[in-house]
Amino acid sequence: MNLYAIFLRGVNVGGVKVLMKDLAALLQEAGFTQVRTLLASGNVVVGSEETAPSRVKETVEQALRSRYGRDIPVIVQDGEQIARIVAEYPFEAPDDGIQRHEYLVLTGSDEDAAHVLGSAPEPAASERVARLGHAICWEVPRGESLKTPLAKHFAKVASRTLVTTRNMNTMKKIHLAAQSPTP
Repeated sequence: MNLYAIFLRGVNVGGVKVLMKDLAALLQEAGFTQVRTLLASGNVVVGSEETAPSRVKETVEQALRSRYGRDIPVIVQDGEQIARIVAEYPFEAPDDGIQRHEYLVLTGSDEDAAHVLGSAPEPAASERVARLGHAICWEVPRGESLKTPLAKHFAKVASRTLVTTRNMNTMKKIHLAAQSPTP
């Protein structure tokens, strides 16, 4: 059994609200096992005999299209990819009294992440950013995660590239769920 993390860009997609209980039921109907939603923001861990994340992505997107009548793209990562992100997140907050958010901007591929970061403005002095495969690691002071030029860039590219942002606390919870085969 393989475990996969599935990330919806959002739970309100073009006027369609995807409730987590409905999403869990839909994925079970689509043949996935051990379906667990985490938080109410489009995070799901599923079990599957499938060995290719791309095939899981196709199955999930088809199920969503059939249920909601529109394309709802998702990002799918296997347990190994999630473990790598959590283990290799490169930033540790300095002890300077400034509270920070640690984020991951997830993309569908290494190439997408390189393009998103390659077209980004320089981070503000208070930010740090690095690419880790298909993910962009981003640290920003609390209260600035919607205000900096880099924050605005990430929001802008989301209109033309499949990206979704999660904080590291959420990713750690997803990592734990993706390690355990039982809900």
